[in-house]
Amino acid sequence: MNDVNQVPQFTNLGEVARQTSLGKSTVLAWEAQGKFPRAIRLSPTKRVWLQSDIANWMLEKCKHS
Repeated sequence: MNDVNQVPQFTNLGEVARQTSLGKSTVLAWEAQGKFPRAIRLSPTKRVWLQSDIANWMLEKCKHS
């Protein structure tokens, strides 16, 4: 039986911005600069992030503050 906590969860740009308290344009710019986790392209116009990547990025920021 699969553990529900192990199922990857996708998070859209608006939710990523809300969770991180960053603007959408900052998330996209930092992703392009390699300062933020890479998005997964579901289609040419839809990008999402793995929730675990966002959570890990936030934890790393807490360690370095």
